[in-house]
Amino acid sequence: MPAPSPSVIRILTSLFLGLTVSMGCSTAPERTIVQDPDIPDYGIVEHRIDEPIDLYIEPRIPVLTTGVLPVSGERTYPEVTVVAGPALEKALLTLTRQHFSRATAVARLDGKPTLVYRLLTFKPTIAVKPGGLRSQLDVSARVAIQVAMQTATGEYLFSTTAIGTSHVSDTRFTPNGRLKGHGELLEAVTRNAIIDVMYEISKMFDNDGDELNAKIRASATVTDASIETLDDVILYLRTVAPVAN
Repeated sequence: MPAPSPSVIRILTSLFLGLTVSMGCSTAPERTIVQDPDIPDYGIVEHRIDEPIDLYIEPRIPVLTTGVLPVSGERTYPEVTVVAGPALEKALLTLTRQHFSRATAVARLDGKPTLVYRLLTFKPTIAVKPGGLRSQLDVSARVAIQVAMQTATGEYLFSTTAIGTSHVSDTRFTPNGRLKGHGELLEAVTRNAIIDVMYEISKMFDNDGDELNAKIRASATVTDASIETLDDVILYLRTVAPVAN
């Protein structure tokens, strides 16, 4: 078989170099999607609330997406997009159904006793300490959710904040100063922060939860009502402030 001519070799070399440069300089944005968190069964079957209640999840939560710009004192790295909304919404639904057997998800507040979740904070971060071919990555995430019980008239029986956090430090291969594996770490810490905030919410739903009882007793909405457990909360919502006919 005859050897390729010099002109063919030059053409093939140019094509190869062009492809290599194109791949090496790719700046395609990275996107990481948070997987559904494995929420432990915090609910206690015999203590599940049977009184019906609406469940309202603020519309920002299901579509929650944010850009994370890795921070370094020496280099600039491409932004990473983290999609957390579907995982956070599913976690809230899973947790609520562990504690409330008749919670009905609604698209808007509609003059009924309602359990409300609102997003207060979602802050994922990536800090990079470059070190040649390997760099240290400090990745963290913080999620804050407002949890409120509203009467049929829109008053808060109580409102409080649940906060979940997660952090990991790892050393990753960074060829030519390009980050590798940071999206994976970002996904993991965000998922763990969601699990953490679910745990905090679950503690409030515990029928023996001192925090829930204290916040209810301190509410201006409640005067002489005898509220000791979450069962009493739902009964109060339904009987003291009923929906107008």
